[in-house]
Amino acid sequence: MQKKVDYLAGIYSKMHRNIVPHAVALDQTNLHLLDGATFAFISMDAAEAKKLAIVKCEEMGIPFVDVGMGLELVDGSLGGILRVTASTPKMRTHVHDGRISFGTGGDELNLYSTNIQVADLNALNAALAVVKWKKIRGFYRDLERELHSTYTTDGNMLLNGDQS
Repeated sequence: MQKKVDYLAGIYSKMHRNIVPHAVALDQTNLHLLDGATFAFISMDAAEAKKLAIVKCEEMGIPFVDVGMGLELVDGSLGGILRVTASTPKMRTHVHDGRISFGTGGDELNLYSTNIQVADLNALNAALAVVKWKKIRGFYRDLERELHSTYTTDGNMLLNGDQS
């Protein structure tokens, strides 16, 4: 069976150059795969691997965006909060002050695999992360210069915090 990373590399390599897939789980032995990066998008549950990636990005002096999602099922309906947290060489402390969780989770329901509707929330979270990246790169005007945003599904509420 083809791995997801190889499948997606095949699709995106038709539109972009220099895509190099790495079909491995990130850990202490392969952090060198991040060498040479100028920006990182982090979207992972693995607490230790996420912390390793964030520390590596900080050591390399590169900005990154980490996304997260917390969902709950109540009376047959999903609700939750999406999170986008950016870190730049100018401001990193908020990342280690609780904005990004390094816990392992432990929900009784694995909502990511049981609810197809989660795909749209993943897409929204990814889109918000790309918008933040474009703000950091100067493509979009960024008057607030927020480094932490949350989107709440039940009220369509987007809140910003941690201005740089």
